[in-house]
Amino acid sequence: MTVPSLGNEKSTTLPEKVLRVLPAALIGVLAMHFAMTMAYLTPLNPVKLRLMPVVEGYIRPFFEQRWTLFAPNVDALTRYVLVSCRGEDAQGVVQEQPWVNITLPLHELKQRYRLTPADRLDRAQTVGISQLTPDDDEVTKKLLSKPADTEQYRQAVAHVERQREHTKRLGSRVLGRVASSACASLYPSLRMQQVRVRMATIKAPSFSQRMESEATGDTNYTELPWQPYEEVKDP
Repeated sequence: MTVPSLGNEKSTTLPEKVLRVLPAALIGVLAMHFAMTMAYLTPLNPVKLRLMPVVEGYIRPFFEQRWTLFAPNVDALTRYVLVSCRGEDAQGVVQEQPWVNITLPLHELKQRYRLTPADRLDRAQTVGISQLTPDDDEVTKKLLSKPADTEQYRQAVAHVERQREHTKRLGSRVLGRVASSACASLYPSLRMQQVRVRMATIKAPSFSQRMESEATGDTNYTELPWQPYEEVKDP
């Protein structure tokens, strides 16, 4: 004898459907991520040049890797950021302040207190400097060292130059915002108008002078043009 159905069978609920689809979705996301990463790390070629805007838009800035993390080339130099501020006082007179080293106080705080926000503040300066003075990777070095009179080669070089200029503009913008924040903190009574950044690079003394306490290395300065002041809110 067949018992009629009373309609109380369990139906597939929405959470169960989601759980069934979730593994396939995760596998698809991982496959897409690894495909984008492989396309980003492959040497320059015609296919990569066509897909470069999409690939770089996905990889940067959250998934970009710097291989120097595993094999760093330690620079025998010290870099400082100095800022100059220009603003109006209460009487409307424009004042231009002298250069102030904003990196040294952060280094002193980091040496005195290991757990301090000075590390994060100093990191913004480091990022700006590294973007303003980018180092070419091994693929780019090989590309530029072997010029070829072909259309693909010219396209690759043009892309490298565009990427360099884009990175330098980002570095200039980051340092401009760092300077704006520093000027607002240094001179709260002035209504800021412009800021300027100077980078000081101090090379370590020669190895033969390593035991001499008075030995100093060469110092080079790089100055950026005046930039408009930007209001930077505290994080």
